[in-house]
Amino acid sequence: MTQSNLEQLPPEMQARIAQLMQQANSITQQDPPESPHQAAIAPTPTRAPSLMDHTIALRQEVAQLSSQVAAMGQVTEAVGQAVGELYQLFRAQTATTDYSTAYQAHQEVEGDY
Repeated sequence: MTQSNLEQLPPEMQARIAQLMQQANSITQQDPPESPHQAAIAPTPTRAPSLMDHTIALRQEVAQLSSQVAAMGQVTEAVGQAVGELYQLFRAQTATTDYSTAYQAHQEVEGDY
């Protein structure tokens, strides 16, 4: 807002805007900490992550994904083993009925007329 726009506002709004501007200026112009203790608890500015930070994060992610792939392989192997065991169990329980051998044996006994 320009000064001419501020002058057109009601006095209450002008006072409120001035108060907000004063608070904003006081926040940006804070005094440095007076003692080492206050310096230790003062917030430190954050730095942008470096290329090494990104590389470390990617290596951790790759290690995590690798362990997940290994776990999926183990699960697949276990499921295959379980299916094989179930197949063998049902295969042993069911006897195959072959009517053709019984019919051929019956034919030989009676002979040819």
